[in-house]
Amino acid sequence: MRIIELLHDKDHPKVTNVDFWLEESKDYISKKVKASDKENYPELEGSDLIVIHGGTQHLWNKEADPWLYKEVSYIKEALKKGIPVLGFCLGAQIIAEALGGKVYNASEKEVGWFNIEPTMSGKKHKILEGLEDGFRTFLWHSDHYELPDSSTVLGYTEAAANQIFVSNIHKAVGFQFHPEYTKENIEVYLNECDDFIWSGGRFANGKENILREVKNISSSYELFRKLINNSINWFHEF
Repeated sequence: MRIIELLHDKDHPKVTNVDFWLEESKDYISKKVKASDKENYPELEGSDLIVIHGGTQHLWNKEADPWLYKEVSYIKEALKKGIPVLGFCLGAQIIAEALGGKVYNASEKEVGWFNIEPTMSGKKHKILEGLEDGFRTFLWHSDHYELPDSSTVLGYTEAAANQIFVSNIHKAVGFQFHPEYTKENIEVYLNECDDFIWSGGRFANGKENILREVKNISSSYELFRKLINNSINWFHEF
């Protein structure tokens, strides 16, 4: 099976939980594509899944990164063709816009470790099978989105109402958070990024608190594996 991974940042981690999952599953061959290289997007025909990673770009300011227009159009076409699409953070925002939603600059950023609470729909949905009581994960975003009526919200936080969503008419699932980041990915970002990025506002944990919690977790992979396998099972049943 063929996966297309769309990457956005020059400093994107070389290895994420997606790579560990690919190695473990052995069923997929992945092609990593720089989304900004809009002339070299792979043909959609024959693709079994598109995974859209996070990034620092803003969909409400496409003039700064005009290739975002192409990426959103590419995802719209994939959805029309019935190709499953899954996105993390910016990836979820791209899916939301491709479905007809609106991405906006949130009033407060959400940075650090937070509990994802399932909605009533989420508690009964295939995506959250085995996670019906919610879970704790890493978030890092300052934008959020409104969803079209043809979507169902499965999870939320106090700061962001649409943390997990699925389309009711397309094979699409969005996660506003970062289950794809390994413990090591987060530690690298904490060491390399300016301190002010991690603080400022009610929903920014602060660098030291984030670092303390990341050191206390053994791995983020089990959560990622459960979410992506549940998603693929849902795609198959769609």
